[in-house]
Amino acid sequence: MMTEYEMLFKAAGRDLALVEHIFDRLPDVLFYIKDRASRYVIVNWAVVEQSGAKSKEDVCGRTADELFPVSGYSTLAQDMQVMNTGKQIIDLLRLYFSADGGKQWCLSTKYPIHGDDGEIQGLIGISRRLPRPDENHLNYKRLNEFLKILEEDCGKKMLISEVAKRVSLSVDILEKLSKEIFHLTPKQLLLKMRIDLACTLLENSDLSVTDIAADCGYSDHSAFSRQFKIATHCTPREYRTSKAK
Repeated sequence: MMTEYEMLFKAAGRDLALVEHIFDRLPDVLFYIKDRASRYVIVNWAVVEQSGAKSKEDVCGRTADELFPVSGYSTLAQDMQVMNTGKQIIDLLRLYFSADGGKQWCLSTKYPIHGDDGEIQGLIGISRRLPRPDENHLNYKRLNEFLKILEEDCGKKMLISEVAKRVSLSVDILEKLSKEIFHLTPKQLLLKMRIDLACTLLENSDLSVTDIAADCGYSDHSAFSRQFKIATHCTPREYRTSKAK
């Protein structure tokens, strides 16, 4: 009789060792397979390094919340949502914190793993560290104007369609070029700027969360707090407290 892990390996496909070795060659990609309890079963070296562990054995058998403690809506809760609903997550923009306190923006994708009986037995996923903008792209200078507008006005209400008009591009072309150059959609790029600004203000100012929300382009501080929590897995107040320690 196969063990739970053996069933998971079969469900995920054969040659998993080969897949693992391939992802070990990608230092900017966190690759993992988790069981139904959201415990790591297979990881690449990037996950080990991000967690501050010394070996894959130190990581496997533990959950992301144990390796990367967070407040509020945890990674475990997100994993369970994928496995309970059977709905994948594709390119979710997230800000991760490394063991040494560093920050890293990633795009996370997760798919549920189904067994032969159709039941969900775990999940497989990757988190890609956000690459640097492609400054050699033919349209980089053109999109740099768009980037400057976002940087200058990210604290204001704005519609991407209006910004597209200001740089003489259609929304579709702007989205295409933004993905090619910045590896993010225009909305994701704006969100990243706002969360980065919020983190800076939470760390280095005494402004209230309501004032910071307004400075980051949110008229509703509750909406700001929800968006901040999705991106960082903690509330603005929890983030400020963690940085004050």
